[in-house]
Amino acid sequence: MEKKISKATMSRFPVYLKALRKMQHEGKETCLSSELFEITGIQDTTIRRDFTYLSKTDNFGRRGRGYDVKHLIDGLSEVLGLGLDEPIILIGVGNLGSAILKYNRWQYTVGKIVCGYDMDKNVITRIETQQRYVTDIEIKALCDLFNVDKLEETFPSDCKIAILAISENVQETVDRLMKLGIKGIVDFTHSHFMVQEGVEVQTVDVVVAIQELVIKMKSNDQE
Repeated sequence: MEKKISKATMSRFPVYLKALRKMQHEGKETCLSSELFEITGIQDTTIRRDFTYLSKTDNFGRRGRGYDVKHLIDGLSEVLGLGLDEPIILIGVGNLGSAILKYNRWQYTVGKIVCGYDMDKNVITRIETQQRYVTDIEIKALCDLFNVDKLEETFPSDCKIAILAISENVQETVDRLMKLGIKGIVDFTHSHFMVQEGVEVQTVDVVVAIQELVIKMKSNDQE
């Protein structure tokens, strides 16, 4: 009988995976739990306990020699259902979306944005980097770009993850994505929308993050 993995452990798995893929990208074949602690800040005792939930754990590490990086990556990817070539789409290539595309450097962490969609047919961006402006031509060099009207006809058939960076027609867009088989949404919209059962949403809200940080800071001051 397989051991049930707690939510706390599952939440740490992506952190390990990112660190391990970076190690692999740098050419490391083995690593110690103490090395992962230095990168992630997660105690090595917790790391070793978490790894016992992975299948074929005995093949992952040897005392004094460390863990096999590739085997750990394979085990974590299997549990999380993520591969290096996980295709991701981006809806909204305005200021924020363009910045996300420019940060599309995740080849060794969590997949890659394979195409972007925007309501603006010209997809002209106004992101200032290094005292110059990024144009739609430069953005097109990073991935395929389409008008959102062509979402259904150009949608990658094996894509399960979408990043939303739009401010209009949010629910309509979400409904279209779910019909196409999207199972996970990274939400930058700051808008409330509904999803069907089986679709997960991860909201990224800087304002909320700052509010939570202030609360923690005040709590520390009161201790």
